[in-house]
Amino acid sequence: MGTLLYNITQLYHYVNTELADPRTNGFFLVSSPWPILVIMYLYHKFVRNWGPAFMENRPPYQLKNLMIFYNVVQVYLSGYVALRCLLILYLPGHYSIWCQKMVTEDTPIERIVISHVHLYYVIKIVDLLDTVFFILRKKFSQASFLHVYHHLGMCLLGFMGTKYVPGGHGVMLGFINSTVHAVMYTYYLVSVVRPQWVRRWWKKYITQMQILQFFLLIVHFGHVLFEPSCEYPKWVSLAFLPHNIFILFLFLDFYFKEYVYKKQDKAK
Repeated sequence: MGTLLYNITQLYHYVNTELADPRTNGFFLVSSPWPILVIMYLYHKFVRNWGPAFMENRPPYQLKNLMIFYNVVQVYLSGYVALRCLLILYLPGHYSIWCQKMVTEDTPIERIVISHVHLYYVIKIVDLLDTVFFILRKKFSQASFLHVYHHLGMCLLGFMGTKYVPGGHGVMLGFINSTVHAVMYTYYLVSVVRPQWVRRWWKKYITQMQILQFFLLIVHFGHVLFEPSCEYPKWVSLAFLPHNIFILFLFLDFYFKEYVYKKQDKAK
């Protein structure tokens, strides 16, 4: 028994410390997996059990001012990350779009990269408040399996990316996702501040943008597996691809049910 516990302890130390990138392993919510796992557990319990039970005999909260502040912050953070990636990494040619290996040297560019990778991870945790607001406003149907799974998956992948591969080819995920989220949270902001301006087709095209996002990410991570000259770690693609493929199918299923089949039923 003692030998088994020792081996487990050694394995945990190897995975959590020796395999981790020393540049980010001491960052907030990165040095240990337990804080993010606890956050994910509490989020899931609140969304599926505690929140609906708490709201069962209560009227929905309005939260208008809080949601305006939240959406403004999210638009700013997502736009900031997307613009910094574009202006500092991709347009000047410091990072390749097709294949970017991990750079472990301590350079000014890489310091910016790892700080923004960590910021992106923190933003994915802040994203969880979306669902909390749904529950407090008694919009339980919006806390769908797709919505909850996507948020949980992005938190876990954000942790893995920050801890083990903070930079390289995976930065494109943060760039694309932040661009989509800047548009999406702008839509949410307008729907709260000026709901009369909102048109149904806006949501349709945002869903199309999300579908395109996951298709691009599948191509982006998938081609690395078949490109021998690409030095980016293959295991990262193997870890990220199943999540992105599954999410793509979930979004396609939602899109067809919401915008294709309903339209056909109305036509009939």
